[in-house]
Amino acid sequence: MEMDCNSSAIDNLIKEPPCVDEYLGIIKRSPSPPQETCRNPPIPDWWVQEPSPALPLVNGYPSYEQQHSGYSQMVISFFYGGRLVGHVTTSYPEGCRLSLSQPSSHGEKLYAADTLEHVRFPSADTIQNDRQKQVTKKLFGHLERGVLLHSNKQGIFIKRLCQGRVFWSGNTMACKDKPNKLDRDEVVKIFDTNLFFRELQQFYNNQGRFPDSRVMLCFGEEFPDTVPLRCKLILVQVEQLYVRQVVEEAGKTCSSNPMVPVADETQHEQVYRIFQDICTTQRPLFRENQQIAV
Repeated sequence: MEMDCNSSAIDNLIKEPPCVDEYLGIIKRSPSPPQETCRNPPIPDWWVQEPSPALPLVNGYPSYEQQHSGYSQMVISFFYGGRLVGHVTTSYPEGCRLSLSQPSSHGEKLYAADTLEHVRFPSADTIQNDRQKQVTKKLFGHLERGVLLHSNKQGIFIKRLCQGRVFWSGNTMACKDKPNKLDRDEVVKIFDTNLFFRELQQFYNNQGRFPDSRVMLCFGEEFPDTVPLRCKLILVQVEQLYVRQVVEEAGKTCSSNPMVPVADETQHEQVYRIFQDICTTQRPLFRENQQIAV
């Protein structure tokens, strides 16, 4: 089968109750975290504030000297049933709206639609397995309003607008051992850039593992859990463009004599200079023709 999953698991997803449009009969409903300690603290809403001055953006992969724009740009990759079906690099400094269609003008002024880039989910028609395609299209019916994403030097922020549930994983997770659900209309910091660079320095000093630069969004199904990633209907991977470049540079450069950081450099500049001359094999780099690892 296309999804390479247990047949009964897929059958359970597509079994329809008397009301076939009932969302809870299509995707397993999950309870909210039982303890308030599992919730990330609320933060200001980026999308109801006045837009900040636009930063100069570049196409593709900018040089490291232009890292400010690299922090606001995101690399977004889409996986259906564990297979890459599309990717895009955002270019709007205020962020993007990830949804199925262009938002209507009615009732959307609050979210500054004119200043946000619109990123569409790839069509489910590319899915070869008929049952997987059927369930994915039904799930799409509950993702119409989508989510808002914003990225800056502090990290990546998200706001869920859609009816369908959205689960996530990232380096700011309050609970590492249970599914993390986004509440509707609540802004959550799902990636902390400073934490990533601190862990990167610790890794260089042999004090920890290579940090993960990726944020994973799972639409409609609990995540993270014990179900293999290749069995998830809709997964979206989000990375800051600049951080992704640092990870790629760390993976392809190799030297036994790393450079000593200059005292007056910023933390991010120090890390980049160090990783210009070291080689790491702890984390295999993402390749667009590979399935997501289990």
